[in-house]
Amino acid sequence: MMVNAARTKDVGERNDLKAGMARYPATEYGHQVVEDSFRIHGGYGYSQEIEIERLYREAPMLLMGTADIQRTIIGLRLLDLYQV
Repeated sequence: MMVNAARTKDVGERNDLKAGMARYPATEYGHQVVEDSFRIHGGYGYSQEIEIERLYREAPMLLMGTADIQRTIIGLRLLDLYQV
């Protein structure tokens, strides 16, 4: 999806729908990976010496901003494209 969005942009076409569709699952998967690695590390996940603690703090902020915006962009562009 990302490569397709980049190729669309390279030829000068509008790619906000394709880029949004590539970014949205990336943020969701990123959050899931951070949660899984936090569980794997157990009590060490709370330690500031390990980077997972910072990622665990910042992952929800990534979801709140980016995921909501991407859902809105995808929805609006789909409505524009398939308007009857």
